[in-house]
Amino acid sequence: MKAALLKGPYKVNVVDVNDPSPPKGWALVRSKAVGICGTDKAFYRGTYPLFKEPLIPGHEVSGEVVEGPDDLVGRRVVSEINFSCGVCALCRSGLYTHCPYKKTLGIDFDGGMAEYFIAPVQALHVHELSHDVAFAAEPLAAVLNALNLSPPRPGWSVAVVGTGFIALLAAQVLRLKGFEPVVVARSDSPKAGIFESMGFEVLAFEEALERGRRSWSGLGFDMVFEATGSNEGVSAAVALARPRGVVHLKSTPGGEARLPQTIAVVKELKLVGSRCGTFREFAEALRLLKDGLVKVVVSERYPLERAAEAFEASLRRDAIKVVVEP
Repeated sequence: MKAALLKGPYKVNVVDVNDPSPPKGWALVRSKAVGICGTDKAFYRGTYPLFKEPLIPGHEVSGEVVEGPDDLVGRRVVSEINFSCGVCALCRSGLYTHCPYKKTLGIDFDGGMAEYFIAPVQALHVHELSHDVAFAAEPLAAVLNALNLSPPRPGWSVAVVGTGFIALLAAQVLRLKGFEPVVVARSDSPKAGIFESMGFEVLAFEEALERGRRSWSGLGFDMVFEATGSNEGVSAAVALARPRGVVHLKSTPGGEARLPQTIAVVKELKLVGSRCGTFREFAEALRLLKDGLVKVVVSERYPLERAAEAFEASLRRDAIKVVVEP
């Protein structure tokens, strides 16, 4: 089969590799749409070292089952990305996404940016959506997981920092939950217009600071959802949060952030890191997408043969989501 191999910083080649062979209890899936996410871009830039080299990237993936249980063959599916052991203490406690023995699709286990990929049957979610919408179930489930870990309280003021795909999903989910988040963007952000077209108020950082001063506390936002995709976003989020506020950290750019630790300590902030969605959140994500309650915005689509171009395109400031279609 054809597959995109990531061999190091800025090194993506489409080559012929052996078709993956699913072991018992797994399925072979034909990839149809694969989103390039912030972690993929960090691998591509080299700011996040590869766990497997070479790697077939891609964990935001929708496809069709071609080999597996009879009731799944021919069905459209999205895959959870954590393939856990199921028997360790964390798995038995329900924290299977943190299994120390897990394999993670597109991270340390070959992903969906190929003609086929394999996944355990229990990780697959059947859907009837178009593939260029369904791929978004994985990042949307991650947003839902974050807000389930530490949800906003009624009446809270909320800010979303960033204008990427995760920020767009987070803003929409927060609105569905009854909040009207302020989106914090660079003054020259080429993606701000997407948020404005959906009715979100977009403010530059200094404007957002002033808005926070006009909140009930006069000292910042109750909750700040950081989704800049950079190491600098943490500082902005901490500055915008009120004392004893909540800061969600969602970026995975690799490298190290410069956390204004003293300010975070003095403010007594709750910093919440979060990773992937679980079975429950995947099901909820697919429902929201099916009902049209969350809009998916794709900047560009590329065939698998042009995967290297797709990665380059994903680095442009105006790209909110680039999709590869094997």
